[in-house]
Amino acid sequence: MSEVQPVSENTLVAYALPGTSTDVASLIRPCKITREWMDQTPARYAYRCIPLTAANSMGWELLNPVDVEITWTGKENGDQLKFNLASRHPFGPTPHFGGGTVTWYLPFLFRTPADYGLLISGPANHDKCDVTPLDAFVRTDWVPFPFTMNWRITTENKPVVFKAGEPICRIMPFPLTLLNDTKLEIRDMSDDPAFTDRVNNWMKERENNYKQQKLAEQKWASEGKKPELKELWNSQYAKGEGSDIGEVAHQNIYKCAEPTDIRKT
Repeated sequence: MSEVQPVSENTLVAYALPGTSTDVASLIRPCKITREWMDQTPARYAYRCIPLTAANSMGWELLNPVDVEITWTGKENGDQLKFNLASRHPFGPTPHFGGGTVTWYLPFLFRTPADYGLLISGPANHDKCDVTPLDAFVRTDWVPFPFTMNWRITTENKPVVFKAGEPICRIMPFPLTLLNDTKLEIRDMSDDPAFTDRVNNWMKERENNYKQQKLAEQKWASEGKKPELKELWNSQYAKGEGSDIGEVAHQNIYKCAEPTDIRKT
């Protein structure tokens, strides 16, 4: 038996399952930063929350391939899922586990380097009524079998709609030993006076920025001006102020690589 080819460092391999069509490459992409509900906040104000937008951009997402409406009858009424699909698709949602759980068989088998697995979840900050994604962690460093993505409908007899092209799954490489090897220590902040000074100075500057921002917003309102998002941007975190004590350069969003299709077909 020939040896399994190792996965290179900093590489995520997505094997297209045998028999899949070439267009499955369109069902995976880097995670998008934008969210419809964030777009609808005044002046797209939600994007000022850098930790929120950073989470939106982390990892790759797989897309639902077909418009579908799904209804769960509930446990007391047969525990059935009713699907109304716009068209048949080999990777459309199906029933599998029961209990209102909707399953997507994904078109890829993923492999990670020897010291990484994949953290699997729904897309970050992508809320849907009456249904919730189920998180998982898979040892993609060795498992020779594809995993599924699952959502659980929480309200019986209430139709849930997934649009074609809507993200249904986020995958994010995660170091296998990190959690087991990490200690959590509870300390007094006074143990580190220099860091305490940074905390106090940050709070003072944040309060000052907030006051200046409110004054500017009042001025804009009196002038009937609708400011752009960049004019509302006044954040120490966004500017990375104080990040000099970190070993990795500060960034507000992550830019995951576009998939490279190197199949021979």
